[in-house]
Amino acid sequence: MTRLSGLARRAPWIVPAALSFFLASCGSTLEFYTGVENDIAGGKYSAALEQVRANRPAYGDKNTVLYDLDMGLLFHYAGVPDSSNLYFFAAEREIGELYTKSVSLAAASILLNDNVLPYEGEDFEKVLVNVFLALNYAQKGEPDDALVEARKVDEKLREYSRQYEGKNKYREDAFIRYVTGVLYESRGEINDAFIAYRKAYETYGVYGREYGTAAPSFLLDDLVRTATLMSFDDEAASYRAKGGRAFDPAGNPPGSVIVLAYSGRGPVKQEVRPKVSIPDEKGVIHTFQVALPKFVARHQPGRRYSVDVRQGEGGAPVSATTEVAEDVTAIAARTLEDRLSLIYLKSGGRALLKFLASEKAKADISKNSDSKLRNFLGSLAVDLTVAATEQADVRTWRTLPAEFQIARLDIAPGDYTVRVSSNDGKYVLPGEQVSVRAGKSTFLIVDDVR
Repeated sequence: MTRLSGLARRAPWIVPAALSFFLASCGSTLEFYTGVENDIAGGKYSAALEQVRANRPAYGDKNTVLYDLDMGLLFHYAGVPDSSNLYFFAAEREIGELYTKSVSLAAASILLNDNVLPYEGEDFEKVLVNVFLALNYAQKGEPDDALVEARKVDEKLREYSRQYEGKNKYREDAFIRYVTGVLYESRGEINDAFIAYRKAYETYGVYGREYGTAAPSFLLDDLVRTATLMSFDDEAASYRAKGGRAFDPAGNPPGSVIVLAYSGRGPVKQEVRPKVSIPDEKGVIHTFQVALPKFVARHQPGRRYSVDVRQGEGGAPVSATTEVAEDVTAIAARTLEDRLSLIYLKSGGRALLKFLASEKAKADISKNSDSKLRNFLGSLAVDLTVAATEQADVRTWRTLPAEFQIARLDIAPGDYTVRVSSNDGKYVLPGEQVSVRAGKSTFLIVDDVR
């Protein structure tokens, strides 16, 4: 306990330093996001891109990663994969550079708050960079590059799991494993496709427990098909018993349309202020408020999309309904929970330091002034400064969708028109032309981020 009182003797400089850092770190609240999100909801991606570009100074020098993430995703929504990749790779490079933070800024964040640090993204945001890169390449018909990005997802998640000593929940990404299976199958690498589908199926078991996201119903069909093609008779029988449809390898090989729907607005962080209690050297309990971030959902679950694929005007449609493949909102909340203990520890220590500093500052004010009014005003100024500098870091990648939904339609090769509509009647894709080749998958991405 004597160590704490020693800190108090050395702490008077913290209050003015904290105020200085606070004033320097007060940046824009990025109010223009309302207009950007409205443009996204209306499919006006060029307008959204122009708004973000025009407001580049509002991000400040500590949010360059967020700017690049927003630009990369908006170009992705707009269907311009090369420009999207340019910004995503820039974000990934800077995230890597920020991995080793400067000592001075790290110290300032302990004394003040995490807003003084450059934003490097939540773990799930860093992973989604490579997910979107993989999808960009998949849309371009470049499966080799798409698989490179998919493997980066696994590498990142293994590293994060190592940092958390395996105690984190988000250790594998079922959605990208499924996409990996589709890419391998399109390349004719059926054994690798089967392994990827099997890993996706196993990971969806975790998703069901942690996020309430079950495996897409057609994944069992994919497992039966690839197991049959590899003559894995026991595995094929096992997955048929679980609901997968039998596959005849002697028939003409179909192609497939993979419809990926981005649905709803992704979550945002809000500040919550729980209380922590810490004893001083005399055993007296002091209770502090700390500022912590919390993810809040911004979408209503239950929105689904009907997909109709038709060949020619007179052809009978093949229909499917999308299923949730990745609940971004649920994963965001869990990844933040995984590091809450570290945030609590840092916030509690910061609260204690500020308390010790403020008590010493008040004592110095009282010692140097006989005026009760000056003592009162001085103490009030100290309390206000300490309260103002306790802020949660609520920065987040706001342009993300809430969910990735997916539908798979296995159909004969040919040219088709794809129509997509939401069950609430507010989203309609009247017709998109796609070409389907035997044994290949064609990706179609639709955006309903509202």
